[in-house]
Amino acid sequence: MVLLLERIWSPARQPTARPSWAIFAIATFGVAIAYFLAARLSLALLAKPDGVAVFWPAAGVASGILIGVGSAARWPVVVGVMGATLTANLLGDRNLGLSIFSAVANAGEAVVVAGLIERIYGSPFELNQLRRVIGFFAVTIAGTSISGVVGTLGFVLFHSSTAPILTIWLHWLTSDALGTISVAPLAIGLGSLMRDFPTRRERGEGALALTVAAILCAGMVFLPNQPWTFELAIAALSPLLVWIAARFRPAFTAAATFMFAITIVWTTTFTVGIFGDPSLPIEERILSAQAAILATSFGALVLAALFSERRLHESTILEREHRLEEALRAGGVMAFDWNVAADQVRHSQNAEQILGLKSSQPLDSAAWLGQIHPDDRAQVMECVNRAHPDKPSHAVTFRYLRPDGAGEAWLEQIAVTQFNSAGKPTRIHGLTTDITARKRFEQGISRARKSAELADRAKSSFLAAASHDLRQPLQTLRFLQGSLEQHHPHGEGRKLVADMGHSLDTMSSMLSSLLDVNQLESGNLVPSKSEFALNEIFDSVATDFDRPVGEKGLRWRLARSGVMVHSDKRMLEEMLRNLLSNAIRYTYGGKVLLGCRRGGDNVRIEVWDSGVGITQDQLPYIFEEYYQGAEGIRRGGFGLGLAIVKRLGNLLDHRVDVHSTPGKGTCFSIEVPRAQIRVNAPDRLRSSVNDVDLLARNVLVIEDETSVRTAVIRFLKLKGIGAVVVATGDEALALVNHRHFRPDLVLSDYNLRGTIDGVQSIKALRTALGWNVPAIVMTGDIRSETVEAIAAHHISVLIKPFLVDELLQQMKQLH
Repeated sequence: MVLLLERIWSPARQPTARPSWAIFAIATFGVAIAYFLAARLSLALLAKPDGVAVFWPAAGVASGILIGVGSAARWPVVVGVMGATLTANLLGDRNLGLSIFSAVANAGEAVVVAGLIERIYGSPFELNQLRRVIGFFAVTIAGTSISGVVGTLGFVLFHSSTAPILTIWLHWLTSDALGTISVAPLAIGLGSLMRDFPTRRERGEGALALTVAAILCAGMVFLPNQPWTFELAIAALSPLLVWIAARFRPAFTAAATFMFAITIVWTTTFTVGIFGDPSLPIEERILSAQAAILATSFGALVLAALFSERRLHESTILEREHRLEEALRAGGVMAFDWNVAADQVRHSQNAEQILGLKSSQPLDSAAWLGQIHPDDRAQVMECVNRAHPDKPSHAVTFRYLRPDGAGEAWLEQIAVTQFNSAGKPTRIHGLTTDITARKRFEQGISRARKSAELADRAKSSFLAAASHDLRQPLQTLRFLQGSLEQHHPHGEGRKLVADMGHSLDTMSSMLSSLLDVNQLESGNLVPSKSEFALNEIFDSVATDFDRPVGEKGLRWRLARSGVMVHSDKRMLEEMLRNLLSNAIRYTYGGKVLLGCRRGGDNVRIEVWDSGVGITQDQLPYIFEEYYQGAEGIRRGGFGLGLAIVKRLGNLLDHRVDVHSTPGKGTCFSIEVPRAQIRVNAPDRLRSSVNDVDLLARNVLVIEDETSVRTAVIRFLKLKGIGAVVVATGDEALALVNHRHFRPDLVLSDYNLRGTIDGVQSIKALRTALGWNVPAIVMTGDIRSETVEAIAAHHISVLIKPFLVDELLQQMKQLH
């Protein structure tokens, strides 16, 4: 039946398939015929006094077809089973009500059993594992128990049965369960053979085995019911089932158990053969037959599953062994065996390829050890001699000199030593791997790593020196700007000085950004987060970009916002500068917008432009270093701006997003957390410093750069601050020790000429003065370890180039 259904379903899956209604009708008719014949056979057999059949193979037909074919056969099976049940019952002595209940119970039973099997074990299902056999029996009991409730209800309502309700249900459960476990495995097995058709040899041997089983079944029918015939049948049946289970797939065992089950039912019903003892009451014969069917089916299917698992395991082991052999051969691994007693060392066949040795010719231990590199020979012998019965394994790496003159090979050997009862080694065997290529690669990597480390240190040293040398003139300009402010407090001159200060801000930010690239690569850049108003950086970048926006004829719009955020001010400003630079570069007409939106605990800063836009295929790559699209290559640049934005965003934990429409424009956004507390936006720092508070200070300035020294002394004098300037720490100590100068604040550069730096100079001055004089160190070294080392000595730090108002503020705080 399964073969028939598969042949019906297979064409339906082909391009020239029949209409679905035709397939459904043919399948339903086939199921109905098979179920009807099985049902009529069951009803013709001996029935219980309650009207329930002793054996119901039709249940196995329905469940087996549905399990074997799958869910595609669900509706044909349901319709066919219900139609066949109604027809078979109405042709007998059953009324319409009982027939309907029986039809629903039988169809539902098949659906429940097949559904549980598919849900637990999937599809296709085979009885080739012990857990599957046990699961099949358990699901069968569950399904027949449920159908028994529905069938029993029909008997109670529409059949005049005098038997107790529990008895009716138990008889229904028993007959359906025996029918399912006898017939369904046959259908499942036939479906399995269809998916994996047996070989000619397996078909021939299987046919022979089933023929023998059929002859044995015929003997059970025609032999008289005598004690010796029963024992003869059992003696013949047991080895036959074991042979079939061990030799063939479970489908053949299912066929044999089906024949035995039908034979037992036939002989019991018609009181013939071994199981047809007329001297026994009918109830005892029925129980004996049911027990025999259950024991034979369960035992045979369990044996078949166990043997099937064994065959599967053997096949898996053989396959793994084959793969291992191929892997060893491909990986340059060879096996060796050192017979210590016979003093012979043998290698596998690929030893000639790896070591230049002939595997057919064993070596003595002296010859084998003689080919090991002299520098490694002692190490190898030490590992071999160190093995003992409690720790017999060892691993060693050494160089082997090929006897064919092809150079040396690096080998990695893992071996196990066997010992005799006296604790003496008798045999050493294991695997040897050719790791020559890996060793050469590691040596190359080591050389490349050392070279890269040297280059990285050289680059870091260069950038540190460049940072210091570039920040010095910027700091000089800062002090000169502060001095000019004193001469031009109002008017156009004041505006020019302010513009010069803003340009210095831009130069300082650009310098810091260039150095940040190196620190981002090395992972040394540490954000310094604070709370500030977005307007502080909005106004700063707007001033810088007013001119380039105007030169390109673009419209510039700034949506100012006083919202407070928590971030690193300099890094966030650098991110916006890069985004605005990109927006202006790729926009040829229209406008550029900078603004923000509030969303919960975050603020989303957005940069909009009406430029050329970015295509969807380029979006995944725009944040990669040195990536430039076709437009970017034409416009020039290095492709670092967006990469810096992304890496700074990751460092600050600020999400960076982009969406773009080619030909219409692009929007970049940065999500920044809002400040936890509300604070007022600070005014310009210079307005917060009261210069009068600083007039009485005696400041000792230590600065070795002439231009900075001149600028700082001019600025302090214009502020009315008394200051003495020296070039080195030794000069400062001489001033204190010999001229008895007593400063109340020390302002020192960090990198000083001479034997001591700024921190050491301040420590020496504090010792000489006898008190911890307040001190400020100016440095162009922005490395976090340098700043932390200075602060550890209770010394304030100003990073060059700093604003003169920042210096005045620090001096006021230390007053």
